Amino acid sequence: MGGWAYRGVIEGFYGPPWSWDDRAEIMRWCHDRGMTDYLYAPKDDPLHREQWRTPYPREVLDGFERLIGEGTLRVGFALSPGLSMDYGDVADRSALAAKVDQVVAVGIEVICLAVDDIDVRPGLGEDHASVCTWLADHLGERARLLLVPTEYAGTGSSPYLDALAAGVPTEVPIGWTGPAVVCDQITRADAEDRAAALGGRAPFLWDNYPVNDALMADRLFLGPLRGRAPDLGEVCSGYASNPMVQPSSSRPALASIAGYLAGEDPHAAWSAAVDDLHVRIFAEACDGARPNELVDRLLLVDGPGDRSAALAELSTWLRAASKDPVALPPAEVEPWVDQMRAEARVGRAALRLLEAAAPTADGGDRTGGIDARVVDPEAVVAQAMAVAALWPAARRGVPSVMGPRCSFRPTLDHRSDGSWRLLPGLFDLDGNAIDRLVRHALDVATADAPTRS
Repeated sequence: MGGWAYRGVIEGFYGPPWSWDDRAEIMRWCHDRGMTDYLYAPKDDPLHREQWRTPYPREVLDGFERLIGEGTLRVGFALSPGLSMDYGDVADRSALAAKVDQVVAVGIEVICLAVDDIDVRPGLGEDHASVCTWLADHLGERARLLLVPTEYAGTGSSPYLDALAAGVPTEVPIGWTGPAVVCDQITRADAEDRAAALGGRAPFLWDNYPVNDALMADRLFLGPLRGRAPDLGEVCSGYASNPMVQPSSSRPALASIAGYLAGEDPHAAWSAAVDDLHVRIFAEACDGARPNELVDRLLLVDGPGDRSAALAELSTWLRAASKDPVALPPAEVEPWVDQMRAEARVGRAALRLLEAAAPTADGGDRTGGIDARVVDPEAVVAQAMAVAALWPAARRGVPSVMGPRCSFRPTLDHRSDGSWRLLPGLFDLDGNAIDRLVRHALDVATADAPTRS
């Protein structure tokens, strides 16, 4: 099953943590597709991060026991004490040991020490290596240990990573999100460079796909995994996907990831999943690739026959998107469903404008402008007004579907001193298929208009 010894999902986002029912459902979904591990690490659980010293109440421990008892994925637990821990303090180490012992006692098999998203300072690497070594000794054979470091993105070396390479036990994997926090591509060379920065230790890939927390909350990443080299499993020590705040909606991407980890085609695994879930049109709309592909076909046609076929295919897809019954929980997806339908109505209006301005019923291709012999100018104006009534409101909608207009993604990595560095691609711009379609229809409708000075 591919080269990955650890094939997991990590609930590691900022935002409302999942319910125990959600976790059990996702674990069953991932187990059925060959994944092996679930790691609990929700940033907005106060007892995971801000109040990490506070013991968990019985009902939370019961929740972990329930997940373990399901017999699907191995259950791991992360604690994130970096905001306030004095790493050499005996009392703080005792509090960390007590918290970890709580969950190990109910059957947790993997412990993750997460010291990400905190301020950097000189000596931090040595402190993290020291406490990690101490915790590994404390756990012994009772549970595996994983470290998520402060400098978790990028491929270059740094004094912090040098200290981890020298001081963290070799059997402890060290987490890495790739060349950036969120990555379009992760290559084998990227992983090899990160390993070199860790003294030859294979990185543990915490992949921030399909996560949509914080400033990415306008999007649902329902598309397939893309851009991961097929041989990453040969040079990484493990893989964990950070899913979306919306658990049920994470399933298509997780199915794709499971296929990738098994050495299969991630797109084929995704396609099977969206059909099983009856969400293909919605997933395609949220992903954006399919509507843009259909618009591309229309814009790049060579002749009347091709144009008619492209119009028909796009029209059929938009008609489905305008009324598609989405089989996902409304509480998770309602804003995106509403936006999809609104944008589909705009797209259909744009197609009517295009047909009015450049009809092909008699076999002629008049995409170069309005021909008064076959075009009714009043119909063109009426269809343009219909677009005007719909398009501005859809463009101002917050949820992002049909491809991004202006969406943020944290494409950042760490400088050698641990500070953040901006990378290209911080915003996804001008990728909305409906905008492109409307502009094309307007260009055709106004092709013979005089240029205004």
